[in-house]
Amino acid sequence: MLKFDKKILPLAALLALMAASTPTLAVEKTFVGAFDVGPSGNAQKFNPLTASAGFSFYNKYFSTLTLYDVGLQKISGDLADSWVFSLDGKSLTIHLRKGVKWHDGAPFTSKDVKFTLNLVKNPDSASSFAARLNNVTDIQTPNDTTVVLSLSSLDASLPDAFTSIMMIPEHLLGKIPAKELRNSDWWKQPVGTGPFKWSKYLPDQYVELDANKSFYRGRPKLDKLINRYFKDGSSASIALQAGEIQHTYLTLDQVKESQGNKVFDVVSGPSNVLNYIGLNNSDPRFKDIRVRQAILMAIDRTSIVKYVYNSQATVNNCVLSLPKYVPADLNKYATNVPKAKQLLADAGWDKLNRGAPIELLTYYGDQVSRDVVSSLQSMLAVIGISIKPRFVDAPTFSQIVDAGNFTMVFAGGGNGPDPSVLTPLMDSAYVPPKGVNRMRVNLPELDALFKAGQKEADETKRTEIYKDVCRVTNAKLPWIPLWMSNRFGGVAKSAQNVIWTPAPSGGRYQDFPENWNLR
Repeated sequence: MLKFDKKILPLAALLALMAASTPTLAVEKTFVGAFDVGPSGNAQKFNPLTASAGFSFYNKYFSTLTLYDVGLQKISGDLADSWVFSLDGKSLTIHLRKGVKWHDGAPFTSKDVKFTLNLVKNPDSASSFAARLNNVTDIQTPNDTTVVLSLSSLDASLPDAFTSIMMIPEHLLGKIPAKELRNSDWWKQPVGTGPFKWSKYLPDQYVELDANKSFYRGRPKLDKLINRYFKDGSSASIALQAGEIQHTYLTLDQVKESQGNKVFDVVSGPSNVLNYIGLNNSDPRFKDIRVRQAILMAIDRTSIVKYVYNSQATVNNCVLSLPKYVPADLNKYATNVPKAKQLLADAGWDKLNRGAPIELLTYYGDQVSRDVVSSLQSMLAVIGISIKPRFVDAPTFSQIVDAGNFTMVFAGGGNGPDPSVLTPLMDSAYVPPKGVNRMRVNLPELDALFKAGQKEADETKRTEIYKDVCRVTNAKLPWIPLWMSNRFGGVAKSAQNVIWTPAPSGGRYQDFPENWNLR
């Protein structure tokens, strides 16, 4: 067995050592990506049911019932062949793709779907998606390829929820208690149904996947797919430019620095992630809407978008970003410093805060984000709000905000193609520890709208409901909306048929990795 020290080795050295350990019969096609670099990554966290990001790599070896197209517009089946709601909306019947096998050769059946969904619903699993299945009251499996979900009421968002829930094998995991499985070592040697199957994991170095020759859409063109770990994005960018890897996430700074390179192409698009200032809604200093309005009106969002983001972002005025859900009658909160000062005075801010500096917590550490935070600090100082930035990694951020030990954050919230994804982030029922409503939002009218959106099957009526969500969040400012920026990925010119698009949490769309190839 090969042994490596914990120092990150150059890819060439890794491959040379691996090649030296076994006879070479043919040249293997090995694609190396830094799939967990950037805000959509979830490096070395292998349980996808408790994850909130990292899906662009999970779906290389696991599969979901449904997935979006690359434009994040239309849902189609993956492991599900079709699905239909009953006329009364009280049940959902899912017909599964036939002939699918787990990587160990066992057949994928309806028992696996029932097991996975029940595991997600089990509180002991601490799954990120439990809230998405609240309306599921019972699961039946009349045969190996049919699953029938009984629902307390129609939930039109379920097909969207299924794009994130990776199916796992009942025959291997069914007897393990949910609490024990949550952090089990099984996730470091998993069995899935995806186009690639687990081969090896070297902590802090890489995960290696082998082609699944029995994949239901055909054997992948690549022989191996490697997810290489980097301590920071700049190291991954350097590796891409050196030809050591074929794909990574890139920051705007890295894109600017690499203009004119002949090694890789830059792919860009809207992130579908709203950047916002989050306030601890349980903090009495921010109960008065005038304080929230003052904060937003003190920020020159247009200038930040133009000069810091190089116009690679779009100003948002509510928590939703897709144009179809954004009505024209919103308050645009144009920059107005004198009015912001007056609003703070009217709210008695000086007595509420008494000049204390406010910590602004964020997990964004790239230079553009640091420049943004610096701009926010300067702009809020003008109206008398002193900001003290604190930069932490994502796990630390989560621990702090889950515990409620924060005042203000600069963060991102995934929009995605279906607004229902915001339900667990903003519904008052999901305040930690029950969920991920980390800003402690508590607006009954917003809760009611999210429930109505889930129950409405008519797309026109559903769109109007979410327009009202936009109006309420624009008026009440439970999050202070800033902008949606573009995100960037680098793909080596030697790669063929690689599909990548910016997406909240990564993945959730069909990227057909079985067609990826190298020249």
